[in-house]
Amino acid sequence: MTLTSEQSAEIKEQVLQQVEQLPQENKEEIKEYIKQLNPQQLEDFLKQNKIKVSETNQIQQEGQPQSSQSDKPVFESIVKGEIPSYKIAENNKSIAILEINPLSKGHSIVLPKEKVSTEKIPKSAMTLAQKIAKKIKTKLKPEDIKIETSSFQDYPMINIIPLYKDQQLKKEKASEKDLQKLQSKLETKKRGSREKKPTPAKPLKSLTEIGFRVP
Repeated sequence: MTLTSEQSAEIKEQVLQQVEQLPQENKEEIKEYIKQLNPQQLEDFLKQNKIKVSETNQIQQEGQPQSSQSDKPVFESIVKGEIPSYKIAENNKSIAILEINPLSKGHSIVLPKEKVSTEKIPKSAMTLAQKIAKKIKTKLKPEDIKIETSSFQDYPMINIIPLYKDQQLKKEKASEKDLQKLQSKLETKKRGSREKKPTPAKPLKSLTEIGFRVP
């Protein structure tokens, strides 16, 4: 197996998602270590931790049965409430969440509730994205906002990226405290009742059993 830079980035994202679910106190150190790996070093890391990569670049630890949940794209699991997220808005066909590794403050994502191609993202999802953009403009005062469609693990999404003067776009891990503050500022509250914060989902068995080893 020889990983391309694109494959390496996709696999790293999956591994980082798994590390996020682990109870280890040093998981932030593990995540930083993984981020610095080049494709060859990543291959060695996967072999060392007995993690296999499928033809579709999905990862699975050796000796564990393939489950339908581990096959799901991360965003599909978020939409179904199987993975916790910082939800800020929702309509019949899509939800809006905060990006936990934002390019800028307030970076949000709109996810269709049904997995479709990027070209078939529901109009209501784009409408929701535009509403979120307006709210970000009002609450966070960016100079401009970029809205663009893309996909991850073949799951479509709409990125809402605030652009601030003299500030370059740079993907960084947001703290839980900052995400909670942004969620409070940007979330659309239901009339007559405050929407409950998402309850963290129990880690998948396959995630908790992965004993990452760092040389």
